Amino acid sequence: MQFYSFYLQDRHHHFNAILRSCHLFQEFLVDAYAQIEQGRLRFIQCNQATFRVELYQGLADAAINGTDLNHVGSPSILPSSFIGSPRHMSQLYHDGMAIVRAVGKPDLFITMTCNPQWQDILGGLKPGQTPQDLPDIVARVFKLKLKALLSDIIEKNVFGITAAHIHVIKFQKRGLLHVHILIVLCPEDKCHE
Repeated sequence: MQFYSFYLQDRHHHFNAILRSCHLFQEFLVDAYAQIEQGRLRFIQCNQATFRVELYQGLADAAINGTDLNHVGSPSILPSSFIGSPRHMSQLYHDGMAIVRAVGKPDLFITMTCNPQWQDILGGLKPGQTPQDLPDIVARVFKLKLKALLSDIIEKNVFGITAAHIHVIKFQKRGLLHVHILIVLCPEDKCHE
């Protein structure tokens, strides 16, 4: 990951052919991500003993219930820290439900979508490039705008004092990011009709 991060940085003192290759750059990013993810999975597979997988009851239950594990292959259990795994998603869901149980239902549902015409994005493009050619710039600008929005909501209390918040970032089909934010306000700042 650090190798790819080094080569994906734009250095003004020399020409970087990778960053100027438009759609091939996106293909390169996908291939790089696949290699990084494969390395992480290989690490997890080779280090199952260090994750104390004998504590996972689901595999033992499957064996007791008569499931033939010989046809499954050699099982590798993904830890909940592996982003995108079923255990990770379940953990995020349970964390969200624990927040709702502790502080109450969300009061605000806010959606922010990335705009490819933001001046911060257009300012990072070279002549002849479009925002679709540099998804890394789009993602960085979106992350900064999201950080500013969350700062306004949580620290500057634009809507009132925030008791809790949850957000999830997604990609649209065109490759643009958007975020869904749930805000729980303190009881004195709730809107009562």
